[in-house]
Amino acid sequence: MMQGMRWGLCVIVLMLAACATSPPVQEMAAARSAISMARSIPDGGPKAAASLKNAEQALEEAARSIDEEHYERARHLAVEAKHKAQRAAKLKQKGK
Repeated sequence: MMQGMRWGLCVIVLMLAACATSPPVQEMAAARSAISMARSIPDGGPKAAASLKNAEQALEEAARSIDEEHYERARHLAVEAKHKAQRAAKLKQKGK
């Protein structure tokens, strides 16, 4: 019985490790989409431009982190890039 519990625990640990060590494909796609949408809105001003530039830089850094297999950092940066792009889109819509 104890051996069965050990195997079960090992399987759970491996599954958790697999989740934590996979590239953030969905997050990167969402960030790219948000950046693309922000780019498609006509210029809104310096704040919007700065926010969009920050989003693009965060996405580039996320891509480098993936290349280095730092997937959690890449995931964090991709989410950050998405939020910055969404902020840029809002600023562009307001003309700021």
